[in-house]
Amino acid sequence: MQTRTTLTLFLAFIAVCLLGHVVAGKVQQLRLRGIPLSKSTLYPSDRDFECLDGSRTISFLKVNDDYCDCEDGSDEPGTAACPNGTFYCQNTGHQSVYIPSSWVNDGVCDCCDASDEYSSDMKCLDNCHELGHEAWIKAQEAIELAKEGNKIRQEYITRGKQLKIENQSQLTKLQTDREEAELSKQELEQVKKQAEEREAAALEKYNPPPQEEQPALEQKEDEEEFEAEDYFKMLDSDSSGTISIAELQTRATFDKNHDGEVSREEALYFLNNFEELTMQEFVNTAWVNVKPFLMLEKGLFKPAERDQENKEQEEQMEYDDEIHEGEGGEDHIEESHLNDGQAQVEEVPVAPESTPEPPAAKYDEETQALIDDATDARQRFQEAERSVLDLLAKIRSIEEKTERDYGLEEEFAVLDGQCFDYTDLEYVYTLCPFGKATQRSKSGGSEVSLGQWREWIGPENAKYTKAKFDRGLTCWNGPSRSTIVSLTCGTENKLLSVNEPNRCEYAMEFSTPALCNPNVEKQDVHDEL
Repeated sequence: MQTRTTLTLFLAFIAVCLLGHVVAGKVQQLRLRGIPLSKSTLYPSDRDFECLDGSRTISFLKVNDDYCDCEDGSDEPGTAACPNGTFYCQNTGHQSVYIPSSWVNDGVCDCCDASDEYSSDMKCLDNCHELGHEAWIKAQEAIELAKEGNKIRQEYITRGKQLKIENQSQLTKLQTDREEAELSKQELEQVKKQAEEREAAALEKYNPPPQEEQPALEQKEDEEEFEAEDYFKMLDSDSSGTISIAELQTRATFDKNHDGEVSREEALYFLNNFEELTMQEFVNTAWVNVKPFLMLEKGLFKPAERDQENKEQEEQMEYDDEIHEGEGGEDHIEESHLNDGQAQVEEVPVAPESTPEPPAAKYDEETQALIDDATDARQRFQEAERSVLDLLAKIRSIEEKTERDYGLEEEFAVLDGQCFDYTDLEYVYTLCPFGKATQRSKSGGSEVSLGQWREWIGPENAKYTKAKFDRGLTCWNGPSRSTIVSLTCGTENKLLSVNEPNRCEYAMEFSTPALCNPNVEKQDVHDEL
């Protein structure tokens, strides 16, 4: 009996030892600091350790010995010995993370399970479960928000697809209208040509044109067109084949009121009230407005000669000023100069005519009728030409919309044409998705362009979370203003915040139901917990 008892105790002892050996082996494997359990097979304790980059093999005793042996730092995952190493925070109950190995035992609690400060004087608390619970609550709230926002998003998708169909239909109609307008323009151009030929023939007896001057006139017209085309190329900074409001806003030439900024209204004036123009449209319709200001900038305008009466009046005023010197004359002169300057600022220059208009001649009844017919033909042709240009502008606008990326399911299309404001202590910011971003002072003044829509720039798996606006108004001695918009899920479209992290570079946060996708939110929660 005693022998059996002794044998039983012996076997139990052996079993405990074996179990302890197994447990100790597992604990040793689990407790290798700085690596996740999934990488434990790369650190077998029963043989030499091979650096993960394959550069060398060392004794396993040198792993985590606080001396860096491997160039990739893989032998010191649990110490701060290697400058390029990483330390794995298990953070049970919360989200596991990697931190730089230089943060290990630096006196700052970086891992919520306190595992990074195992040999420092810092007493860190293991609060992973509390943080994990808080994160879970926030994740659930995000899921609920995404569900509510997704209901609106589905409406956006339906409307976006409808808009795509409507735009395509409208584009087809506009293209048909343009073809008809082009035919009408060609017919009216022929009518105009014939009317002008009859007009010219009738006027020969009144004002026969010198044959030698015609080539010179044609040469001048060609030079004028070449000058306009060259200037267009200079304005077309992005070589897109069109010039836009944003491109004109970078040129001080177009600052009509000299307030230091080129407003949208000023730019539209020079673009003949179009958002953008092609080269031919610029030459035909806008150059007449641009050239006087260009000449003014180059100093080619000279004040008109004053008539003798004005000269005499000014001489008399100068004489009076000399007599009454000391009686406020200096103040009067300064104020007069100021007013003159203001008048010059507000005055819109007009291109000088090469030759003065001759006095209107009296024509016989038949000739006058031909002149009237030609004038009417010219007006009708100009209207037809303007109609074609208007249709081309509309076609370009619709084509841009049909080619624009409004999301995988057209969910962002409804935002095109809408604008949203955000007000801080000094400024009112406006964001128009797919349009522009602007800033204006609360105390008044014109808008400052912070950029025009460029593209989506979010990461590959979240493309529609960031958008870029560029080609804004150029900063003084700096780059053109630009804006990065970060988008988040929300039950309403709202501009949440605006700041300027770098000079002339703005950052906006914008919430929209278009970004609410419950499936994505659920995946995020699963990954975290």
